[in-house]
Amino acid sequence: MRSLHTKGFTLVEILAVMVLVALLAATAGVGINAQIQKGRVKAAVTQIASFDQAISLFELECGFFPTELNDLLQAPTARRCKGYPKQGFMKKKSIPVDPWQGEYNYDGAGSRSGFGYDLWSNGPDGEEGTDDDITNWETNTDNADDEE
Repeated sequence: MRSLHTKGFTLVEILAVMVLVALLAATAGVGINAQIQKGRVKAAVTQIASFDQAISLFELECGFFPTELNDLLQAPTARRCKGYPKQGFMKKKSIPVDPWQGEYNYDGAGSRSGFGYDLWSNGPDGEEGTDDDITNWETNTDNADDEE
């Protein structure tokens, strides 16, 4: 009887290739995730800087700091601001969320920053007061570089 020999890959060879591809994908995934995280930290720093500019303009026009971030969008009701512009102090008509989909925190007392107000994101872990918080009283671009 004639034996049939076919050319092809064995199951073991296919599994070995799949394991190698999975290992390469996992390694690349870790590097990509670190870059995404670094980009999110930089985006939060940039958004806080944008808020800082709007708050400074608000303070120049009104003579006091906003009591909440929404005062940048609509004239405050607690105190009168004579020079408040119709369009508010931000181009967008809503306060953006941070890159981790959390709310930015604002404290009009400014006990931590020395600027008259404190502004921060709770960062990747979403918990206030941890090392990954992005604030207006500390430069946090170092955090993005540490994660490489």
